[in-house]
Order: sequence, then C-alpha cells, then structure tokens
Amino acid sequence: MKKFLLSALLAATTLLAYNSSAQAQVSRIYLAGYMGLNTGTDQNFLETQTNNSGDFEFDNAVTFAGALGIRLSRQLRLEGELSYRNKEMSNVDIAGSGVFQAEGEIDSTIVMANLYYDFDVPWKTQPYIGGGIGYGWFGGETDDVSGILVNEAFDDQAFVWNIGGGFKYRPRSDFAWTAGYRYLASADLEFGNYEIDNTNHEFRLGIEWDLPTR
Repeated sequence: MKKFLLSALLAATTLLAYNSSAQAQVSRIYLAGYMGLNTGTDQNFLETQTNNSGDFEFDNAVTFAGALGIRLSRQLRLEGELSYRNKEMSNVDIAGSGVFQAEGEIDSTIVMANLYYDFDVPWKTQPYIGGGIGYGWFGGETDDVSGILVNEAFDDQAFVWNIGGGFKYRPRSDFAWTAGYRYLASADLEFGNYEIDNTNHEFRLGIEWDLPTR
C-alpha cells in the first residue's frame, strides 16, 4: 500500500510539474531562426509570345529565415517570418524540342504570418503542424539557350502560402531545437514574356529561444 501511495504521489508530482512548465510558456514571446534546403519541383512555364512551354529545372538551394513569435496558448503560437532563398537554373525542358542546359536564377524575399499548433504531449520531443500566408518579392535573370530563352532580368511580386509540420526537442523550458518540412507556393510569376509556376519543398532545421520574462 505504501508503495502504491508513493508511486501515485510521484506520478501526480510529475504531472503537476509538466503542467506548470507548459503553463509558464503561455503567451511567451520567442525568437526563432531557421536554415534549410529548398528542393523546388520543376517549374512549369509558358512563353506567351511563342506559346513555347515546358519546365525550368533548378538546383537545390539553401534557405535562411528569422521569426518573432508569441504563444497564444499552450498549443497555439503565431510567428512573423522573414525568409530568403536563391535558386539557380540548371536545365530547361521545352515541350517538343528537348532538354537544354540553361543558366539563370530566381531569388525571393518573403514575409509571412504563420500559425502553428503544438501537440500537448508529456515528452521533450513535441510534434507540430502549421501553415501561413504572406507576400513575396521575386527577381532574377535567364540566359540565352538556342534562341528560345533570351538574356533578361525580371522581377515580380505575389501572394505566398505554406503548409507543413515537424518536431521540436526542448532540452530546457526556454529553448528548443526544431526540424520540419513545409510546402511553399505562390501565385504564378510573370517574368517578361514568361509565366512561371512557383512551388517548393523546404526542409528546415532551427532554434527557438524564449525571451526572458519578469
């Protein structure tokens, strides 16, 4: 009986400590930083003057992001994020003509408001899901390939959205390592005579650091 009471007391103490720790994080402001890999899918394009269509193929690119967040509750948190990536073109696959080596790049600077849901689990490793909307500024250039692509600098702006999820590991109450995936896309981009799809897969590692509270 004593062993049972001792075990029950220990379990209750552990649960109370966990709930107190989780409650202490409610509405706490934090900073976050992310670095990852952008593995853009082949981007469909249409050249409006000649009606040539096909796919631009891009190399993988490193992404960087910083965010300021606030925990609205034990599960919900809101982040304002600024991110940057630069994708270099490797090939162009033109319908009916074949695959050609191509050079060029597209860089993007994006601001987003992201909403995340952290699952309430009694472990240091915590799963989450989330999504967001925002606005992006895009620019770049293409180089001539077989007379189809012309040397051209371009820029455009578009609405952007993302959806994804991941895990975070919290070694202490005010700090966490994060690992996640998100699908990032925007409205079609218009670069000169080209209309280009913009879809991306991003795999990211990051940190969260809670700002000290009084």
